[in-house]
Amino acid sequence: MFKISQKGTVKYLESKALKECDFIDHAFCTRWGGVSEGKFANLNFSLQEGDKKEMVSRNWEMLASSFGLSTEQFFMAKQVHRNGILVINADTSNHPSDFDAIVSDRSGLAIGILTADCVPIFLVDRRKRAIGVVHAGWKGTSLKIAARTVNTFVERFSSSTSDIIAVIGPAIGRCCYQVDGVVFDAMKWDENRESFFSKCNERGKWMLDLPLANRLQIQSAGVPSGNISPAGICTSCRGDIFFSHRRGVGKTGRQLSFIILR
Repeated sequence: MFKISQKGTVKYLESKALKECDFIDHAFCTRWGGVSEGKFANLNFSLQEGDKKEMVSRNWEMLASSFGLSTEQFFMAKQVHRNGILVINADTSNHPSDFDAIVSDRSGLAIGILTADCVPIFLVDRRKRAIGVVHAGWKGTSLKIAARTVNTFVERFSSSTSDIIAVIGPAIGRCCYQVDGVVFDAMKWDENRESFFSKCNERGKWMLDLPLANRLQIQSAGVPSGNISPAGICTSCRGDIFFSHRRGVGKTGRQLSFIILR
């Protein structure tokens, strides 16, 4: 279960399952609560699509102030559409440049990702008090980034998969995500492929349920189905609340999803 909440000016989606973990704060931000204008209206966190630097900077400051944080506490994934995973230790100054997931047991550091249709995923080990964020587009999904991140919890924190909570945030849904044979073939290894692909009327095209593909991938890594909470909200359908790359034909902002250990 998810609900829309607000802190300061920032409106965000929060998960009931994570709300019950009293050692974290988290937010799947909506597009509302900032100062950007036009196609970036108004809580855009990315400079890559053409928004003004001063607007984006003010959005970051407003977010940090709303959650009682400083902008320096945010640490973002590089998001290169691969399956690299960064494990944060005491020193974050030297780290690989190609990663789409972050795992950490360091308190006071807000780890996050930016999305506008790709799948944002939070992972939390309730017992070991470790957290993770995953950015899963179709390329990362085909490279098993969600499953690899679960495995990283097991390897680095000795996590039991039964203690891991997985929360899948708003992303483009099967209703709006038409893909071609390149995407379909990239996931030919997945035994569940027929579950998250469906044919459409256009020859050589499929509709892809990217959140479901990641949910099944997380389950295959050992996380119980009951520990996985999908938002079930399509970013393309809900352009009134979320940015959508597909809906905006590439010209739109990016919403932030972040999680922090207190």
